[in-house]
Amino acid sequence: MISDRDLPEPWRVVASPIDQGKATQLDAAAGLQTGIEDPVSWDLIENAETGRRLMLRMGVDDGGIAITGLYVPGPDSLGIGELRNFPLAAIESAVRSRKAQASAAVAAAVMAGPDPHEGPLGNPGGPDDNRFYARLAMRYLRVAASSSRPATDLAKAEGVTPRTVQRWTARARQLGLLPPGRPGRSS
Repeated sequence: MISDRDLPEPWRVVASPIDQGKATQLDAAAGLQTGIEDPVSWDLIENAETGRRLMLRMGVDDGGIAITGLYVPGPDSLGIGELRNFPLAAIESAVRSRKAQASAAVAAAVMAGPDPHEGPLGNPGGPDDNRFYARLAMRYLRVAASSSRPATDLAKAEGVTPRTVQRWTARARQLGLLPPGRPGRSS
């Protein structure tokens, strides 16, 4: 499913997911079959400036969540120039990123155990100290929700250098406890 956060301006969500009956009809018209175990949704989005609507079929491929179908409803013809301007890659990337963030947060929460925010963080017992890195991830995600410099702010709270927190978060990312960072960004 797509949310407004996944869409660049001026696009917005109209329905996510669309009615299951309509989705089944679209799949049938396209010759697609969806099993019960297949996580697929058809989502209707609209360009707020032009009124152009798109229906995107979000499914799973080898790389994760992907746009697996596209339908352009309406009476107006579609030119190749307009098709090139559809932000499909940006939407797919945003949905994958949101999914990765959610998966990492769940994994970190499970490994961190109860009360990951209580007491001092301390130091890792080694490169495979999953509980430490999970607790770090939970604290980092909480700080990142309200800070533009989460590593610096977390370092101050924990009494370590920002570089130490950056090194720890890099290891937490390798362990899948934090989503990938943004290229070229250091906090």
